Amino acid sequence: MAQEGRDEKGKFTAGNLFRVGMAGHGLNPNYEDAETMSLKIAEYLDWEDNQKDKANKGVYTLSGCALYLGFSSRQSLYDYEKRSPSFSYVIERFRTFMTHWNEQKLYWGGTYMGSQFWLRNHGGYSDESTQNLKQTITEVKPEVMGGTPPIAEQ
Repeated sequence: MAQEGRDEKGKFTAGNLFRVGMAGHGLNPNYEDAETMSLKIAEYLDWEDNQKDKANKGVYTLSGCALYLGFSSRQSLYDYEKRSPSFSYVIERFRTFMTHWNEQKLYWGGTYMGSQFWLRNHGGYSDESTQNLKQTITEVKPEVMGGTPPIAEQ
């Protein structure tokens, strides 16, 4: 993947995630509005859907989206949530999409463990077991009897 998108001189071209100045944003991606970011996220999903490698076609990740948007980490993407409610909405909607996508993958053959891991660590799910125990508690009170108890003869 890193070699994809290089020109004849070996420089990164437009289709490469590691190119400096991704999408004309320079080293620090700067989205003026949430609509622009949402369009770029949709472009990322299309880009993943059109990969040449069929094994990786349509495989979406949070870190892949962050890279595609020009960020160097997922945290940089999450920092945009603090900018405004509209950025927060777009990023949270993408996370919800990722949760939905991984929930669906629970039904696909061979992807159960990976989806389960993702949902536990990023999707807000947890393993829990519930037990319903019907218990009857009986209170035992000792009764004090007067006199000495009879001794059994042997």
